[in-house]
Amino acid sequence: MQESYNDAWSPRSSDFSCFSSSSHPSDADDELDDNMSRAGTSEREESASGGESGRSSPSPSVYSYHSSIDGNVMLRDIHGRMFNNTSDHYMLPADAAEHGRLDLQHEMLKKKRGGLFYAPQAVRKALASREGSQPSILDVGSGSGSWVIEMGRLFPHVEVVGLDLVPANLSSTPPSNCRFECDDANLGLLHYKGCFDVVHASCVAQGITTYRKFMDEVAEILRPGGVFLTVAGDMHIHDENRNALPLINEGEPGFTYTLRLVHAIRDAMRARGPGIDAYPKIFGWLQDQGNVWESIGQKIVYIPLGPWEDDMSERDKYTSELMRQDFFRMIQSVRPMLLSYGWFDETVDKWSAGAHEEIKILKNKYYIRWLFTWAIKPGQTT
Repeated sequence: MQESYNDAWSPRSSDFSCFSSSSHPSDADDELDDNMSRAGTSEREESASGGESGRSSPSPSVYSYHSSIDGNVMLRDIHGRMFNNTSDHYMLPADAAEHGRLDLQHEMLKKKRGGLFYAPQAVRKALASREGSQPSILDVGSGSGSWVIEMGRLFPHVEVVGLDLVPANLSSTPPSNCRFECDDANLGLLHYKGCFDVVHASCVAQGITTYRKFMDEVAEILRPGGVFLTVAGDMHIHDENRNALPLINEGEPGFTYTLRLVHAIRDAMRARGPGIDAYPKIFGWLQDQGNVWESIGQKIVYIPLGPWEDDMSERDKYTSELMRQDFFRMIQSVRPMLLSYGWFDETVDKWSAGAHEEIKILKNKYYIRWLFTWAIKPGQTT
């Protein structure tokens, strides 16, 4: 049974305001080297007290989540998996199994970039202790809560807020400087105007109806000197030469079940909104925003779908194996969405079983492309 803990909910009716408390000294640091920042380049656990996780904002939330009471309100069953009951745009599960997959994905991304974020100098500067206000972080689409919890531990003097459509199935107890709110970012973020020093959005574009508008709102809710961090997997399969592969139908030369399944996933996601097509456009949109940002940067990485490369380091083998395990679990996560889109059970099961076997035996040399972007707002919070 899903564990029960209380989450603060930030609805449209909430009179949420920015936090204000004494800062605390900290030598928290990210494990990335500073030379990883390149502006403009492209390359589950219940709270012991049973109360709210972390500190409350000065304007208390008007609603606290209790899974035993409100699970049927916030969650719905679709083809045997639990989904959010708020938005039809985001069609991946919101259950413990999916949050376990997101924990695994978080570990993979952390290993690949060598830490929790790029642009480390800018992030550390934005989150430095200061008099008069407490630095704060917002994680939009916080999922399993792993990034929120690790950032809270890395920066114990910082308030870290995780925002998602449903509560997380936490794998560990959050530190006292972390809390989680249930809300839909599509309804607007401007009630947080000027509240945050870092905004993080990882793999959320599918659930955002207008990502360009979302970016404008992020710029508004960031304080001067604030940092916007995004992570996106672009939902294409790339060959060993890092070229995106087109759809090849069964019976045609080059057909694989993996390719067929991924293209079906893309079609099903696109039918629910344009968010999936936003992933490769984020860096260009940051450029289009002009002097809203002092500097922007992007890092593109290709992670093998399984350890098939020659002469891989132990770290790369580990990362690619995590990518493979993430994909195995994704196959199960997308099944309800594919069935809802109209594919027959036997078709989805055939594609899924075929893709699983191909990836298991490393039949094909595939990459998954990941895009990390960051943008730094002018000025400095005093």
